[in-house]
Amino acid sequence: MEDQPTIDKTKLLGVARNYDVLVVRGRTRIDASIIEAAPNLKMIGRAGVGLDNIDVQRAKKAGILVLNTPGAPSTSVAELTVALMLSLLRKIPLADRELKAGHWVKSQLTGEELQGKKVGVIGRAGRIGGEVARILTVGFQVDVLGYDVIRPKGVAGVTYEFADSIEDLLQKTDIVTVHVPYAPETRQLLGPERLRMMRKGAYLVNTSRGDIVDGPALLQLLQQGHLAGAGLDVFHLEPPVDEWEKALVTLPEGVTVTTCHIGAQTLQAQRRESLELAQRIISESKALSPPHPN
Repeated sequence: MEDQPTIDKTKLLGVARNYDVLVVRGRTRIDASIIEAAPNLKMIGRAGVGLDNIDVQRAKKAGILVLNTPGAPSTSVAELTVALMLSLLRKIPLADRELKAGHWVKSQLTGEELQGKKVGVIGRAGRIGGEVARILTVGFQVDVLGYDVIRPKGVAGVTYEFADSIEDLLQKTDIVTVHVPYAPETRQLLGPERLRMMRKGAYLVNTSRGDIVDGPALLQLLQQGHLAGAGLDVFHLEPPVDEWEKALVTLPEGVTVTTCHIGAQTLQAQRRESLELAQRIISESKALSPPHPN
């Protein structure tokens, strides 16, 4: 076993043939060229949820098992999602920056309460979407409207309302939060037309993947004042390099609150990811190993 957290693609191509198992997080991409350079590879482990940095189809064709840890970061991502909502509604980043600069701007900091808002959770059936819904409903007495391609089980004592379509959800909620995996069918799931359906003065939170939302369209609606704000932990490119995305990130704190893809960046989540993935690798290795002769 070897730990190389800063390895780049060139070096990985040179050493991939030495390993039976590769374990990565979100930064390292395992594409077809790396898979072809690793003839001994049996498993690829992703410490996290998303598999968009792994060529899953090519791995399957090569008979390589792809593992991830979908449950491990649920709490940390859900808590960050709610934190972004609160930061937008109460203008916490603006208050912090101004006070540290010696400015007492209390008159500019009238905010809104989360309690009483109607929040739309796109991807309500997933682990993270379900945990967001639970926290909001139980902790903040928020009216949650969910949407998903399947109807999940509820939480005991809690009733959830479901929209018939994404369009229905967008038109009925004050805050929309996105919790779906990135895939060709979810790319720009919230495009210009759907974003314009959101209520005037509504907020958008995205802790899933940047390209699930049409970024230039979101920027335009924020600049026009149609949307009141956006909380973003994920971006089209990370770190952002496109001019439109830089403009999105640098909008005033009251309009956007942005973080560096830290949804799973907690000690607890990373520990759970490591342990869960190690246990899965051990279990699958035993299943792949031939039995010892008596």
